[in-house]
Amino acid sequence: MSKKPGTVREYAKVVAVTGALTGAAAAFVPSGISFNENRIIEGEPVSLVVGLGAWGWVIVGVWIAAALVALSPLPDRVRGNVATLLGGAAPVLMLWAAGAAAAAWVQQSSDIARTSLLWASWLSLFASYVVIFAATAWLAPGWRRGLLTYLPVIGVIALALTGRLSQLSVALEYANNADDFAVQLRLHLAYVAGAVSVGLVLGLALGLLAHRKRAFEPVVFGTLNVLQVFPTLAFIGLMYPVLSGLSDRFAVFERLGVRGVGWAPVIIVLSAYAVYPIARNTYTALTSLDGGVLDAARGVGMGRTRLLLEVELPLALPVIVAGLRVALVQTTAGAIVAGLIGGGGLGTFVFLGAAETATDLILLGVIPIMVLALFFDRSALALQRALQPWDTKR
Repeated sequence: MSKKPGTVREYAKVVAVTGALTGAAAAFVPSGISFNENRIIEGEPVSLVVGLGAWGWVIVGVWIAAALVALSPLPDRVRGNVATLLGGAAPVLMLWAAGAAAAAWVQQSSDIARTSLLWASWLSLFASYVVIFAATAWLAPGWRRGLLTYLPVIGVIALALTGRLSQLSVALEYANNADDFAVQLRLHLAYVAGAVSVGLVLGLALGLLAHRKRAFEPVVFGTLNVLQVFPTLAFIGLMYPVLSGLSDRFAVFERLGVRGVGWAPVIIVLSAYAVYPIARNTYTALTSLDGGVLDAARGVGMGRTRLLLEVELPLALPVIVAGLRVALVQTTAGAIVAGLIGGGGLGTFVFLGAAETATDLILLGVIPIMVLALFFDRSALALQRALQPWDTKR
């Protein structure tokens, strides 16, 4: 067991070097950036070292420096700090240089010119995540590691707020759809909140039922397993005649806007998917509690209700939050389907962009979904850790 930390650090070195070299290689891929005459006519894709000029080579140098630092015999703290900073600086520098190149292209061409980041640019962003993820293994838990981890995010936000990215095509798509974007973002968040809330209530109830009445455990999780693997579009298709029939027969459902398409099938399907991880984690947490602790609680006169509220649920809460974390992330991603059946949400931009073959419009929907999923994931993880102060593995 004593060799485990060293092994983790060695793995981190391999992962960090791989990520840094991937970022450097991405700068030479011909599909890095594209300078287009307008939104429809696509220009010739070029690599970042070509499209960004000297700054492209600077970015390559940053990646190589990150790889060399990861391989160096420097103390772990120094190596972790420097590698994390370099891994975060590369994509921020790339976005800044791309924004400057986009502004220069508009001046050179016309006001309707567009500059699009292609898949190699997004690969370099992923490479940054890999390097930072690996490099933080050399750092002690604490606010400094958190700050270093999120410095690139702060940098990108600063670039966006100062208008340095305003001429990039995806930023122009946002500018053209700003009002609708705000509406669809709120609707997307409403779907996530509604579905996860329903999933939380049902998941807790079903997990508790399976724990208290073991005869129901195969039925509960057998049903949830089927729902979990059921294809989304097929699930929505099955809901269509049911919900349409309810709306036709009962005026109350019609007044609520319950139809075969729209918000109702989205909430039902997403809620069904959100139940499983919460129910499973609730059941697992409750069944794995130390019997000695429960016996001690009963010994001081606690009844079933008090035992549940004051002992079982507080002890099980970190594991339940882990299930909630999974539900939040998968619901955030899954809500994209609402845009396909007239329910709105950020998926609207994804499917509209696909219909118009407008990649940057697709990215306008995809990027905030990814950001929201990461935000919910890290927030739920922070809550889970806060509920486990005795756990030193951070």
